[in-house]
Amino acid sequence: MTALRLAVLGHGFVSDLHVRAARQAGATPVVVAGRDATRCAEFAARHGIARITTDWREAVTAEDIDAVVVGTPNSLHHTQTMTAISAGKHVLVDKPLATSVAEADDIAAAAGAAGVVVLVGHMWRYRDEVVAARDRIRDGAVGRPVRTRSYGIHAGWGPGGWFTDPALAGGGSLIDMGIHAVDTTRFLLDDPQPVRVQASIGTAYGAYDVDDDAVVLIDWSNGVRSVVEAGWWQPRLDGVEADTEVYGTAGYERIWPQFTPAHPAPDDYVHCSLPMYAAQMADFVHCCRSGGTPRASLEVGRTALAIVEQAYRAAASSAG
Repeated sequence: MTALRLAVLGHGFVSDLHVRAARQAGATPVVVAGRDATRCAEFAARHGIARITTDWREAVTAEDIDAVVVGTPNSLHHTQTMTAISAGKHVLVDKPLATSVAEADDIAAAAGAAGVVVLVGHMWRYRDEVVAARDRIRDGAVGRPVRTRSYGIHAGWGPGGWFTDPALAGGGSLIDMGIHAVDTTRFLLDDPQPVRVQASIGTAYGAYDVDDDAVVLIDWSNGVRSVVEAGWWQPRLDGVEADTEVYGTAGYERIWPQFTPAHPAPDDYVHCSLPMYAAQMADFVHCCRSGGTPRASLEVGRTALAIVEQAYRAAASSAG
């Protein structure tokens, strides 16, 4: 069987992981596209990719491309994904799916009409420890889940560049980090629907126009209440990225119980590691071949984005 041929949009940290994951999953990156030709060339040389271009449309519409990996700033996700779908390509788009639910619905309608697969990069659904925790909860380890608390936080660090530009990012730490915690929580609870979202969101640590501190409260259709904390530059971590605590009628579960403020992860620990990206890419390749629905589906991406959008709206409303 011919390997799935990929166009990679973007040459940053996440694209590096996607390309390495593609190699493990048997897919072939054919071209990398980005605005900076020098960085494109360096990225391509590092990964043995034959072609580069500064015209992402050229990459997306090329006849020798089967699928597109979108690892660009959030504001480009909608346009690039829609263009790929129009060209008949499957798409793996990094989270968030788009910067608004309206854009997400555009993508879903177009993908359905074209019959192509779109996987949204909620990669924690592919992490072994997360799946194991979900399975324990399914098996009754906590009884009936009542409440959860999850984390999407950087301690002593925060991004710069487009991540802090509201026009490019669509928000700050909540859409960057918190959305991972939102989706991981939903995955652990077997994907209920949100029925109410409340939030308090602010900027406390940096001189930029996006949030770096957020607390979100979600009421789910299964009766569970969830607290999600997001932030950059926080003074400490109560849990590593996407870590989630689940309190139930008969017990308690946590994805990474070994990492606490008293016992933090060691300096050489790699949390955002390659294996979950490889599992995600393997799911994408399989679904492109079979026409199946990926674990991190369009519905998954849309729901996580809808919760974030509602949280921003709720916080703005309560702030008057």
